Amino acid sequence: MNIEAVILAAGKGTRMKSDLPKVMHNVAGKPMIAWIIEALKPVCGTLNVVTGHGREVVEEFVGKNFPDVRFSLQAVQNGTGGAVKAAVPNISGKTEAVLICAGDTPLIKTETFEKVIRFFSETESDLVVVSTILDDAGQYGRIERSENGDVAGIVEFLDADENQREIKEINSGIYMADRNFLVEAVSKLENNNAKNEYYLTDIVKIAIEMHRKVSAYVENDSFSLSGINDREQLKEVEKVLLER
Repeated sequence: MNIEAVILAAGKGTRMKSDLPKVMHNVAGKPMIAWIIEALKPVCGTLNVVTGHGREVVEEFVGKNFPDVRFSLQAVQNGTGGAVKAAVPNISGKTEAVLICAGDTPLIKTETFEKVIRFFSETESDLVVVSTILDDAGQYGRIERSENGDVAGIVEFLDADENQREIKEINSGIYMADRNFLVEAVSKLENNNAKNEYYLTDIVKIAIEMHRKVSAYVENDSFSLSGINDREQLKEVEKVLLER
């Protein structure tokens, strides 16, 4: 299978309290985006990094150290769906499936991506959402399932009711999608919400409406999916990487 990775690296990372793009903050000796690229390279034929805030810094570093990587520009910060919309026109014509992940999760392992790819193939899914179980699910989006265990949707914490907030299965922000489905689904994304943003989570609802197969791969190693939002989390993740 010809797989292309789309790495979302356009965010500013306001809580890092720095003008440096979030993905360029050093963790255990190199920018966090380098850890993601290195984890993806063994399983993906093509890597596509979506840049935005501080794009020159990101593109200079990535271009110098990983010359095979291509770039897509998210000119307006309009959500994760907007980032994928920016990447879609640049996806290679040979690509059969697209693996989407954030650029701020440096603990992610190649073996996790390998398991997701195998699960995607074995289940013959059009869309796989990578989830994990947390005792305290905090403000993560919740995975909703139907009575027979199928994925029924993702509800954002702020939109969730009391019962939905009790759900412990959360969205990691990693997806794998059939290329043709993804192109069609992204074209259907709307930004009719308080933030006027395109939410990538909406492709689950779109897939169900299109009668496409949606599955969730549950990763047991929850911490390896951790995103970095502030300097405290950066220190925690760096400690784990150094121990590895």
